Amino acid sequence: MIRLTLVVTITAVGMLNTVLFWFMPRLTRHDLYFAVTVAPGFRDDSEGKSILRRYRTELILASALALAAVVAAVSWLGVGVIPGCFYMQVAASFIAFYRARQHVLSHAVPPTTIREAELGGGNRIIPGGWVVASGPFVLLAACAAYLWIHGEGIPARFAIHWGAGGQPNASVARGLVSVYFLSTAGILAALTLILYGMAHWVRSVHAGGPEGVRELKFRRTASAILLVWEYFITIQSSWIALVPRGHDLRVALLPFLLVFVLVAMVVLARLGQGGSRVPAANEGSPGPSAVPVGDRTQDKYWKLGIFYFNQDDSAVIVEHRFGLGYTLNFARSVTWVIVLLGLMGALVPVLAHRMHR
Repeated sequence: MIRLTLVVTITAVGMLNTVLFWFMPRLTRHDLYFAVTVAPGFRDDSEGKSILRRYRTELILASALALAAVVAAVSWLGVGVIPGCFYMQVAASFIAFYRARQHVLSHAVPPTTIREAELGGGNRIIPGGWVVASGPFVLLAACAAYLWIHGEGIPARFAIHWGAGGQPNASVARGLVSVYFLSTAGILAALTLILYGMAHWVRSVHAGGPEGVRELKFRRTASAILLVWEYFITIQSSWIALVPRGHDLRVALLPFLLVFVLVAMVVLARLGQGGSRVPAANEGSPGPSAVPVGDRTQDKYWKLGIFYFNQDDSAVIVEHRFGLGYTLNFARSVTWVIVLLGLMGALVPVLAHRMHR
């Protein structure tokens, strides 16, 4: 049952990924097309539609091949290969995107040189404030304190990592259970820095007017989703630590993760990237402006169309050009602090297992 749940969930996530890639060119800002700044209305003319049709055809073919690979791999090698098949499908989707981007680049135009900035700090608010944002750390600390007081209830070997089949594949001695909480705390710290950055280190595309209102709504919605994700991670990690055979529950929670991802995608898609699909008060659907704005950054700073690297930009958090939400400016040092904290959450348990097995 656990393996069936795992197969169904990861396959469903892969299908959601395909659906997202299918609609993404129409969810970005009106003058951004496959991560390239284009003239207003380009994506609706004959050339733009032709590029979109070719991209979607390649996307469907890639997804069909990935699904066939999942079925064949599970039949021959077992469920342990499913994550690899999922990453293969993501890579194939990216190739379809990158090929479309190469076609669009010949139609690129420079964005406006006008920049907008927020002069006040009234919009720099974390959803719920720091009391709500600190909740995951409080819950994790409470769980760690409970286990410290009732340490006799912890097995001699404490599972801290699980494989694709839902079975533990890494553990540490009872005295090193703190490693598990340290890794979770590292992930939470990385996400909290991003949450803070979305309030204080983000550069707005539109600082005022109807566009600014829509953008602020999108940013706050994305922040709320990130905060809910932090609580999900904390509750799952704490439950695994407190409940015997917690790895079974870990797999059983995967359908809830699927539901969360689906809801987050639908909510952000309805808004459009940066709130570009939200009609302002007393307006119809927002349309393209006369001058290309894009995200007010030059295309040359977007490596492969997805990685932003601009040493002249003080912003740490910027909008995705092809995706819903935000990404990091990899030219800023704090970005690498966030990346290292996230990697710590994945690597510390594995290293602890190898050193104390």
